Amino acid sequence: MKTNTAKTFVLSLTLAVTTFAIPAPVSAQTKNAAGAGVQFTKEDYDRAYEMRGGVLLSKLKNGFVAPHWIGQSDEFWYKRDTAKGYEFVVVDAATGKARSAFNHQAVAQALFNATGTQASAERLPFESFTFNADRASIHISVADKDESREYDCRLDPAVCSAATAVTPAAPFEITIFNRVPPRTHDPNEGVLISPDNHWGIFVRDNNLWLREIATSADRQLTRDGQAHFGFGIYIGEWQSTSIWREKAVEAGHRLPPMASYWSPDSRTVIVPHVDERHIADYPYVESVPEDGSFRPKLHLVRMPLVGDKPYIVEWYAFDIPTGTSRRINFPYDKLLLPEADLFAIVKKWWSSDGRHLYAAAYGESLEAAYLFDVDVSTGSVRTVIDEHMKLRMLLSSSAYDSPNVWVSSNGRDVIWFSQRDGWGHLYLYDGQTGMLRNQITKGDWLVRDLLKVDEARRRIFVTGVGREGGNPYYRYLYSVNFDGTGLKLLSPEPADHMLTNPDALFSFDLTQPYEAVSPSGKFVVYNFSTPREPTQTVIRAISDGRLVSTFEKADASELFASGYHVPEEFVVKAADGKTDLWGLLYKPAKIDPKLRYPVVDLNYASPLVAVVPHNFPTAVIGAAAPTAAVLNELGFATVTVDARGTAYRSREFSYANYGRLNINGLDDHVAAIRQLGERFSFIDLNRVGISGSSFGGWSAIRALLEFPDFYKVAVANVPGTLFHGEPPVMDTYGFEGTPVYSDGSQWRTRPDEVPQNWKNLDSVAQAARLKGDLMIVMGELDENVLPGSVLQFVDALEKADKDFDLVYLPSSNHVSGWAPHHVLRRAEDFLVRHLMGATPPGR
Repeated sequence: MKTNTAKTFVLSLTLAVTTFAIPAPVSAQTKNAAGAGVQFTKEDYDRAYEMRGGVLLSKLKNGFVAPHWIGQSDEFWYKRDTAKGYEFVVVDAATGKARSAFNHQAVAQALFNATGTQASAERLPFESFTFNADRASIHISVADKDESREYDCRLDPAVCSAATAVTPAAPFEITIFNRVPPRTHDPNEGVLISPDNHWGIFVRDNNLWLREIATSADRQLTRDGQAHFGFGIYIGEWQSTSIWREKAVEAGHRLPPMASYWSPDSRTVIVPHVDERHIADYPYVESVPEDGSFRPKLHLVRMPLVGDKPYIVEWYAFDIPTGTSRRINFPYDKLLLPEADLFAIVKKWWSSDGRHLYAAAYGESLEAAYLFDVDVSTGSVRTVIDEHMKLRMLLSSSAYDSPNVWVSSNGRDVIWFSQRDGWGHLYLYDGQTGMLRNQITKGDWLVRDLLKVDEARRRIFVTGVGREGGNPYYRYLYSVNFDGTGLKLLSPEPADHMLTNPDALFSFDLTQPYEAVSPSGKFVVYNFSTPREPTQTVIRAISDGRLVSTFEKADASELFASGYHVPEEFVVKAADGKTDLWGLLYKPAKIDPKLRYPVVDLNYASPLVAVVPHNFPTAVIGAAAPTAAVLNELGFATVTVDARGTAYRSREFSYANYGRLNINGLDDHVAAIRQLGERFSFIDLNRVGISGSSFGGWSAIRALLEFPDFYKVAVANVPGTLFHGEPPVMDTYGFEGTPVYSDGSQWRTRPDEVPQNWKNLDSVAQAARLKGDLMIVMGELDENVLPGSVLQFVDALEKADKDFDLVYLPSSNHVSGWAPHHVLRRAEDFLVRHLMGATPPGR
């Protein structure tokens, strides 16, 4: 390893580049600089460590209640936090009356009798259950060491026994948020089972097979599969988890066919055919293998980068009775290129007879969206809706949200989402002719989520933002008729109503997806709160909005006793001097009015979302930056703000950063913090830092490149550094334009070529401009932000003789790089030393 006068490399569990050439602290620029010259103790850090977002959130009881409707009744059960653990409660939505779901002590004893493992009535070994049809028994899944087993428990008297009819497991899945899961006894793991539980499909040796579940008899459906070419095989980049899929298979797990799905009648299954033979390998070196071996392990992932030809993915319909298949003739040349998190087909519905598949899809570079009607018997495709929009044609208010599109069971009615009038609204189309019937919602506000469609009553339930005045990010619940009449506000409280699409897979605001509307359509259950006011959970009657019951209120007493302080909501002007921006200020835990405190911009300025917390649980954890209270405890003020160019406002607001991802809204962040400095005398504008992860890490680096006279210190955790050296992300194309190379195409002509229109994003070429103190954290096995691109930026900094710190995490992926104690401690040290001008505890 090389060493110079500016840096030395220290190898331990993590590899760190520690800077010894430390400039004069920025605190020297400020009189009455809080913390300057202070020697922190281990006790100070230990106290701050207990203020992590996840730890604080665990002290909030019933901060979010998710109802589980029981069959088609208007009763639901929920898991209620108690002083000693949790309990299960049943509530009648018509009256609000609650009762225990069952005798917890009796079930605990019954489980002990069945398993031999002691179970506590205050914390039963399961967090979910299903009432069996007669409601006299429940079906549960209990973790047993590293395995999971299912039981049926009769309730009166309580007797548990191993389940005879095992619930088909959800399709096995690896995501960036987990690693290899526990083993399973399920002989059909890796088999995608049909709705009638009669058939299943799976992949063996790159070919598709059919299994009769009852007999385990297997039949081969395809025979031409080969490595990187076949039906149902995974593209290397899928969900940024190729390495963890490889590890799962090595551990004996079996993976289901990628992105495949059955028709409701179990006659047809849709399976992608993948060709990635032309894709080059991206090599990963696992320096510290999990098996403890001394020899590093090489992982090869088929992964196209920006400028490379993409994966070839086409869809086929397999007819189960005959075993034949038909290519679905989508206009593939017009569709979005396959990428890690997104295929062109983003949502689908089946006709009631199973003969038609309706598919919502994105067009190339996200500038078009389509609704297709597929005749699965022939593979022919009819385009029902074809909408184009510069710069992006999204089917929801955020690229992370589930599309706000719905198709009726007979295909005659289509609810479509568009920002064509400048706001995100719903439109009703004729599914047979493709003609627009009417606009459903309208006005200077937008539909956030399509929650439920009552097809019989022709009524729609949505959340909307910006209509009721006040905070434009607060979600409210509405119902409206198909024809656009009868818009009704169902949630009058001036707060954020924590509702999201039941199909949502991921939510930055911690809202869990659930069915809010009762099966009868008569009642709705929702949680509401603000960043300063804890959650209340209520039942309302839909017909007249009557409050049936406030059946739960969050208990924040333990949270406040721990020293947590609620943040202050603020409104400031953007850099244009006109646009209102909303954010939160978390003040230092203890403030001396005579002193001025350093401030850290906690940043995740992705143009795909908005991340400022607007409800109590999210404010506690800190949304995308769960370190606000940690830094507050150490004497920093922290700020989070959603700049122009982020989601959930008008189209004009959301498109504001087109062609400016190098700035990425940082001019608005600077303007916001300057205004806060004028408003609050304790804020020290001479000591401003920035910290962020992933897209926030990109912003942290850009802050020192674009605004070095304002931001003095940056912590960039698993940061994007080179968009042109990463896999293509079509949302990026939608904000910066399709890359254009020297020959005018979007395909790279040389290995080192940078797109002509993306040079403003080339951090490597701009590395010599870096000013201030920078710390980079990177994961060795990060499949989201590629380690090669981060190290190319590091190499450019070294060649420019810049001082910086690098924390290198062996064998870590994109998410595991966010959590370790070492990373948080290093970030604390860095900010304490370079921004506050204090001294961290000795080690």
